[in-house]
Amino acid sequence: MKTAYRVLLEGLTVMAVLAWTAVPAAGAEPGAAVAPAPLSAANPPPVTRLITLGTQGGPRINSTRAQPANVLIVRGTPYLIDAGNGVGRQLALAKVPITRIGRIFITHNHDDHNADWGALMGIAWSLGRKEPIHVYGPRGTESMLLGFLQYFAPNVANRTFHSAGATPPASVFFAHDIQQDGPVYQDENIQVTALENCHYHYLPGDPGHGWQKSYALRIQTPDKLVVFSGDTGECGKQLTEFVRGASILVHEVVSLPAIERRIRSDRSTSYSDAQMAELMTHMREEHTTPEDIGRLATAAGVGQVVLSHLAPGSDELPDSAYGDGVRQFYSGPVTVAQDLMEFR
Repeated sequence: MKTAYRVLLEGLTVMAVLAWTAVPAAGAEPGAAVAPAPLSAANPPPVTRLITLGTQGGPRINSTRAQPANVLIVRGTPYLIDAGNGVGRQLALAKVPITRIGRIFITHNHDDHNADWGALMGIAWSLGRKEPIHVYGPRGTESMLLGFLQYFAPNVANRTFHSAGATPPASVFFAHDIQQDGPVYQDENIQVTALENCHYHYLPGDPGHGWQKSYALRIQTPDKLVVFSGDTGECGKQLTEFVRGASILVHEVVSLPAIERRIRSDRSTSYSDAQMAELMTHMREEHTTPEDIGRLATAAGVGQVVLSHLAPGSDELPDSAYGDGVRQFYSGPVTVAQDLMEFR
């Protein structure tokens, strides 16, 4: 005899297939970087804190930088922006309990940005969280949750006892596809607005054509306007207006010469000349150089620039390889972020 949960999971599997093919419906001082402090009544947080949890660009994993993730803490409430591999440990190092994460925002569905939001939800549930956790991301986010619920079922069975009962994960985990530019979320602490950026240029016939999107996120708090560029190429006036007046602009950055050197020297990969040319075209057109970030920051009148999602992100590069090009065109504070830096 099937349990109610087994029936639910079988239904979720069917829904995941349908979701894959469905048509979407319409619809402190500037520059200060300090060590994170624990959230507690004895140490009340400032109104808005930003911690760069992971600052490595791309799917590369190394020992010095975690994959992309940030936590914005407003009046003591944490909001997660992107959730690359290892984000749970990064939150622990930042002294932010994962059971307090109730809202997660994903800029785009590359695995260095979305790999661990499901795992984070699952661990929070296993630690006893019963309050809803909502994730907001581009189309495909809802179907990812359906898949995660099925993946998570054995853990649920092993942590559920008839005498004690448990809150079903399907009543705790919720996902929301961002269908278009505009408002995404609002509560008493933040207002989140999305704008499609210039990271994807799919051609007809590509699997992502027509439905995969990448977004910049503009988050207004009571005392700060924080904008996350997401992964993006140079995007013109539309992104400039979206960023305008930001207190903090968290922007991805690439060093094109260093990326090419890294790829050519990596003996674990072997690219043909055509593949190498295509890859470097992607890096030039769908990511952003320091100089273009500087121009954007000046045109938009932002308060400070925080460079993250560093590519290639190798230790052999000094901060100047990323920051100097920004400073050529922007006179405000520029920080090349490291993991676990805090900005207020």
